[in-house]
Amino acid sequence: MSDSSDILLVGVGGAASKAVRKIVASLDFTVRSVLVDTDASTGRDGGDFVLFGGDRLSGAGSGGDVVQARLAAEDSIAHMDEHLAGVRLAAIVTCLGGGTGAGAALEIVKHLELRGVASVVFATLPFRFEGEERMRNAIGVRSLIEEHSSVTFLLPMDKLAGGDRRMDEAMSSALAVLSAGVSLFWRLVETPGYISMDTARMRKLLSGARRGRFAFASAEGPGRVDSVVAELQSTSLLSAGDSPVRSIFCGILAGDDLRLAEVAQTADALREAFGRVSSFNLATVNDEKNFSGKLEVVAMLLESDDARLDNDADQTSKRGKKQQSSLSAAPLGRGRFNNVEPTVLNGEDLDVPTYVRRNINLDF
Repeated sequence: MSDSSDILLVGVGGAASKAVRKIVASLDFTVRSVLVDTDASTGRDGGDFVLFGGDRLSGAGSGGDVVQARLAAEDSIAHMDEHLAGVRLAAIVTCLGGGTGAGAALEIVKHLELRGVASVVFATLPFRFEGEERMRNAIGVRSLIEEHSSVTFLLPMDKLAGGDRRMDEAMSSALAVLSAGVSLFWRLVETPGYISMDTARMRKLLSGARRGRFAFASAEGPGRVDSVVAELQSTSLLSAGDSPVRSIFCGILAGDDLRLAEVAQTADALREAFGRVSSFNLATVNDEKNFSGKLEVVAMLLESDDARLDNDADQTSKRGKKQQSSLSAAPLGRGRFNNVEPTVLNGEDLDVPTYVRRNINLDF
């Protein structure tokens, strides 16, 4: 694929940039990509690179400070524009919990939104053993990123790496999952199958989902569909999320031996497992070179943002009627600060009431 592709891969922060480099190196076709960091050393290995906050941070990184990373991104966001010519969809990989991964990613998705570029964010959440502060930073910025992206796939590292395995095996497994999801978009354009999915259709499908879950499974030989389906049904990456599933996006990657019955069986099993939602979208990739004899399925569950809001409003109404109190809680969300830039400290939006940010129920 040439640099004229309308899909761009963006790695934000040091850890995510390393992951993106490995993903690009593992693919057998060219991916249009750019790395972004506040640490100048990230760009030393070559490739397209944008340094944020050079004047403010002198290329030394944000030191884990989300606010400094956001300010650095605001200083330098215009430097992204030379990499956005002709781009209609951007896949962003970032690791939440630190400074640049959270702060800069937020400013990038906001900038893309203003330019009319759809953004798909693959954001990892820290391991539990990394400490409460990093997790608070991640959770604090998560909703803001979701607000401005087309869809954000949250990937808890505990689930990605999972299990009682050696560190190198766990990290390799995590990278494989991330690579499968990220590269799906390019494969759909590069090697489309009998059921195609172009960029325009992808944009429409992903628009407004806000949050999603995804996983992949692969198998080969007799019974490969049963193996793939069983793995997807059991993975913790697709377990219950914060909101109901509004639609399913299924990518089936195989060689020329893919059978119609296998496509139908996979689709029926996913719909049965994750709810017969109103929208089910499927596309196939026919790649004889990489998937001959193999079957790989990437399942993306897009959550219903409207359903969550409606449910919150309904629960608030029921609680108010039951308590018959003259007191009322402050509105959920950012209230009168809704149309101004948020005041963020340690990854938390201080304009949002504390009881909302900490999920504390108030009994009047």
